[in-house]
Amino acid sequence: MKWGIIMKSSFFEAHHQAQPLILHNCWDVVSAQVISERGAQAVATSSYAIANAWGYEDGEQLPFEQLVWMTKRLVASVNIPVSVDVEGLYAESLAKLEAHAAQVMATGVAGINFEDRHPEKGLYTVSEQAKRLEIVSTVAKKAKRPVFINARTDVFLEAGKETKELVATALERALIYADNGADGIFIPGLTDLTLLAEFVKKAPIPVNIMITNNSVSLAEYQAIGVSRISYGPSIYLSQKEAFADSINEWGKM
Repeated sequence: MKWGIIMKSSFFEAHHQAQPLILHNCWDVVSAQVISERGAQAVATSSYAIANAWGYEDGEQLPFEQLVWMTKRLVASVNIPVSVDVEGLYAESLAKLEAHAAQVMATGVAGINFEDRHPEKGLYTVSEQAKRLEIVSTVAKKAKRPVFINARTDVFLEAGKETKELVATALERALIYADNGADGIFIPGLTDLTLLAEFVKKAPIPVNIMITNNSVSLAEYQAIGVSRISYGPSIYLSQKEAFADSINEWGKM
């Protein structure tokens, strides 16, 4: 049974449940199926992991056509919602953005991560990204299935630090993004629990964080109101190491 047969709002509702939605990030069909078989509510992709697995750098270097093809294969191969990291949808012009959004939505995805940083030019202005989100949201509303738009802001990654001032900046973006069609806000790079709690308290839409280790428990994130937790490329990187270890072990005489 494909996820479209399940209650249409299930993926949206998962962002408002008592416990955070835990999303393990896949990089191919097999990893997505393993995640699904372990009882996950949904599966997400990591742009870094997929690009790296195919021999590309992150930052929209994987061909867009390959991203769409991969998305179709993932949706067809698991029976849970699939959320895809589309970076900036490989488009600077608004016309190309609309066309690319339509191609992705047509695959049957349950959600996308859509970021506000150009791979070469840095952050889009708030007004620029608001317009881009409005276009993507309009396309999503025309899709056959509901598509959760997780608006990613790279305010913290761009600055390389975490401060109260940047929390205020990120909140300003979150408010405007929500007004222009974002269903959730993703804030990679914000890891300080006190600052994170301040952000979550004031955010107008569900907050998604990315974690790379277990130094803070999931219960602590739940306590401050985090709605969604993903792991980025962490699982992929750990599996690369495990594979290398296996090669070394199997090669012993």
